Amino acid sequence: DTVVSIEITDDKGKPLPKSLAVSGTLKLGAKATYADGHVGDLLTTNDVTFASRDTSTATVSGNTLTWRHGGTILVTATVNGFTSAAASIASAYAPESIKVTDDSGKTIDNITLRVGESKNLKVTILPDAASQEYTASIKDVSLASVRQQ
Repeated sequence: DTVVSIEITDDKGKPLPKSLAVSGTLKLGAKATYADGHVGDLLTTNDVTFASRDTSTATVSGNTLTWRHGGTILVTATVNGFTSAAASIASAYAPESIKVTDDSGKTIDNITLRVGESKNLKVTILPDAASQEYTASIKDVSLASVRQQ
């Protein structure tokens, strides 16, 4: 049978997610459509080969797609010598470090304040493409308080 198209799905035959979480994995499946119009069975490991177009973003072993770092994951499936168009999944960037600066943009490594003093600090999660969500806290609330804006 001649394959004319391939739909890449998850291993249950459901549509691929639009995005993949940090350090996520996904089990892949594929359905081939043949020249006579019939759609074959869901393939997960036998008779199908999955590949990542950019192994620095994600790798594939068998039918398991594994996130490596943020970006766009492009994955293909090959059945009977026919290779699908690349399916695209966004993958989140993992936070690698934080940068704390004062109002003037000067990097803050540590801070000492006198009673009654306050300081506005800006926190940036690096790389910039990583989620910028964080929770500020202080270990000893009897000494100071943190107000997050």
